[in-house]
Amino acid sequence: MSNGITQGKFRVPTLRNVALTAPYMHDGSVATLAEVVQRYSDARDLSLSPAERADLIAFLESLTDHEFVTDARFSAPR
Repeated sequence: MSNGITQGKFRVPTLRNVALTAPYMHDGSVATLAEVVQRYSDARDLSLSPAERADLIAFLESLTDHEFVTDARFSAPR
């Protein structure tokens, strides 16, 4: 019997609008994307240059869908 779920796999959360979802980390301990990138860079010993960190942050910010987040159809009900 198949329920549409593949055993041993999971869905990864989207990064859409990630720039709008601060604070970050499981406990909300990181306030900005810059801090997240720095923390992962340090923890994984990635040795990212300042330009690479800026590029990564710019990429993450580019995933923001401004039309979606300002569309009145999706706003909280009154």
